[in-house]
Amino acid sequence: MKIANPRVTLADEARAGVDEAVRSGFLDWLHQFSLTGDDGELYSVGGAILSMSLEKLDVVTLTVARGEGQSRQLPESIYKVTEYPGMLYERMWRQPAGSLSIERGDDCVRVSCGPQYRVECFADHSWHFLLDSLDGAYRADLWHRPSGCPLWYGRETPSYLTQHSITYGYNWSGVVTGEIVLNGRSIRVSGMGIRERYVAVDSCAAEIGGWEDWGWVSFNEMHASMYDMRLGMKDFALYDLAAQRYYPEGKLTITHEDWAFLRELDGFIPTTYRIAIEVADGRYEAEAHVCNATTWGASHRVPDNPVATLTYGRVTGTFTQRDGTVRVLTGGRGTMSIRQWHAYPHILPRELYTDETKEVACENKFDTL
Repeated sequence: MKIANPRVTLADEARAGVDEAVRSGFLDWLHQFSLTGDDGELYSVGGAILSMSLEKLDVVTLTVARGEGQSRQLPESIYKVTEYPGMLYERMWRQPAGSLSIERGDDCVRVSCGPQYRVECFADHSWHFLLDSLDGAYRADLWHRPSGCPLWYGRETPSYLTQHSITYGYNWSGVVTGEIVLNGRSIRVSGMGIRERYVAVDSCAAEIGGWEDWGWVSFNEMHASMYDMRLGMKDFALYDLAAQRYYPEGKLTITHEDWAFLRELDGFIPTTYRIAIEVADGRYEAEAHVCNATTWGASHRVPDNPVATLTYGRVTGTFTQRDGTVRVLTGGRGTMSIRQWHAYPHILPRELYTDETKEVACENKFDTL
């Protein structure tokens, strides 16, 4: 979204209310990072403070996934299933409304919701995350440093992502450095990731769930974040680090390929993404292959409208300039969170849910389709 002044201020970081009458709105300070450790492993770490007005709850979530997998073709079947490592660690704390703390200083906004999740938002646009599961399983000290300007949902006026999903705020892709500690083992990490400031007037997961892609695919030379809600809006922000050029307008196309069944989600996911963004100076193209997936929900896993975060392993990309010059992009990373309508399990074949081979009487004609 192009707005008159896209620069983020401390007032944006601290914003905790809207002029409109809030129905099912919420606030968040969220992160989702793709990191490589000094142990050579790929980590996908995420979490959020979620202040939820309808539920009268302040929620903290922390998640860690590690490793890479792939999909496999089922024998004598048209279907593929995923074989991913999945979630290594996840925790959620539900606290009564009022647990959220926002402290405004001259050059920093400090946001916390108990000792588990603290984030310092600085005037130079960096965020410093201090995370602690309190059980010795997971701690993190991470810095997120973006470039350029973010993808704005809305600032002076809100965006209607769908008819009943109305929000202010932004998301922003950037570089991540720091340390995570897993069960007492310290790991230095670096990579990229996205952060979000969300100030919702209203939120409708049912509308968003027609199909939503929300995430980022970035390279050493260009950072991109995006969302595509099939029952609503699509938008992106692209930043060219070398040219220091910010692109908030153009055409975004996301193509899904190589679908496979993710048993934890009880649904199919695309395991290959092709992303194209047409802007004034050229065409950004990325091909991203999913290597892990984790399921989650804001208040808990949502059985009829599930969410999964997909982590990309191999990511390649180019930027083709208007004169035909092709820039090969390097160091690709990304994650994509998807929300979809729940499948109807009774019409899906048994082989998607289990590797057991015993004969089962066919009582439903759809079992054989």
